[in-house]
Amino acid sequence: LKLQFLYLIASFFPSTHPPDNMASSLTFADRVVGAATQGAAGAVVAATLSSVTEPVVNRVLVNRMTLTEAVACLDIDAVQKFFHTTMATNFIKFPFFEVVNMMLSGVALSGSIRGAVLGAVFTTLTLPITNYRYCKSVGIPVDFGALYKAYLPTVLRDIVYGICRNNVHTALVARYPHLTKSAGGRFTLMFLVVMASCLISAPGNEVRGYFLQPKDKRLPVAEFFKPERFVRSTTVGALIMSTALGCGTLITGPATQKFNQFTSYLAANPLAKIILAVFFLQEWRAAKRNAELVAATKKVEKKD
Repeated sequence: LKLQFLYLIASFFPSTHPPDNMASSLTFADRVVGAATQGAAGAVVAATLSSVTEPVVNRVLVNRMTLTEAVACLDIDAVQKFFHTTMATNFIKFPFFEVVNMMLSGVALSGSIRGAVLGAVFTTLTLPITNYRYCKSVGIPVDFGALYKAYLPTVLRDIVYGICRNNVHTALVARYPHLTKSAGGRFTLMFLVVMASCLISAPGNEVRGYFLQPKDKRLPVAEFFKPERFVRSTTVGALIMSTALGCGTLITGPATQKFNQFTSYLAANPLAKIILAVFFLQEWRAAKRNAELVAATKKVEKKD
C-alpha cells in the first residue's frame, strides 16, 4: 500500500531533474530538497487515505476476514491514532522515495529495470517502517523480530509491482494519451494501472500475508491459500487500492500545488518561519503537558 501511494506521488513528478537551461543553476542538494518537498506533500494525502484503508486491507489479507468483518473492526479512535502513525512514517518514507527516484532518473535504465531497482532498494531500507505500520494497523505488539518479517516475499512483490506499474502505465498512456488531460481520465488511468499491478503481483502479496501471521497462530498452508480466500483477498485489496489511489489523483495535484505555494511563501518571508516554528513549539509543549496531566490523573484514579 505504501509503495503504491509513493508511485502515485511520483506519477505527478515524472522527473525531478531540472530542464537543461536550469541544470547549471540547481545543485544536487537543491534537487534533493525539491524531491523531498514533493514527497512531503504527498505524505499528507496518503496518510489520510491509509488510516482507513490500510487496517481493512491488512485484516482481509492476513486474518482472512471478509470485507464486512474487516470494516466492522474499524474504530474511530483507532483510526485517529493510526493516522498519527501513518503521518509520521510517511514523512520519512515519501521524501526518501522521491530522492531515490530522482537519483535513479539520472541513470540510463529501462523502465522495467528502474522499477525493479527502486522496489528492491526502497523496500529493503524501509521494511521495518512498513512492518511497524502493519502491526499498528491491526493492533498487535511491535517487537524487533517483526520489523524484518516476510522480507523476501515483500521485496519480490514490490519488484514485480514496480515493473508492472511502469509498463502498464506506459502502455496505457501510449494507447490512450487523452487520459492524462482530465481529472476523470487520470482517475481512470490510475485505477486501471493499480488494478493490473495488484492482480499481477498478488501471489507475492499472499505469501507476504502468510508469513506476517504470528507463528503460534499461523494457519496451515492449505487452509491459508484456499482459492476462494485468495480470490477474496486479492479482489478486495485491488479494488480498495485502485479506488483509493484513483481518488488520490484528484487530491494530490491540487494539494501539492498549495503546498508548494505555502513553502514558497515561507521562503520569501523569514518572519513567517519563526512564527510558525513558535506556534508548533507551543502546540508541542501544550500536548506534552496534557499527556502528563492525563497520566497523573490515571495514577490517582488507580490509587483510589
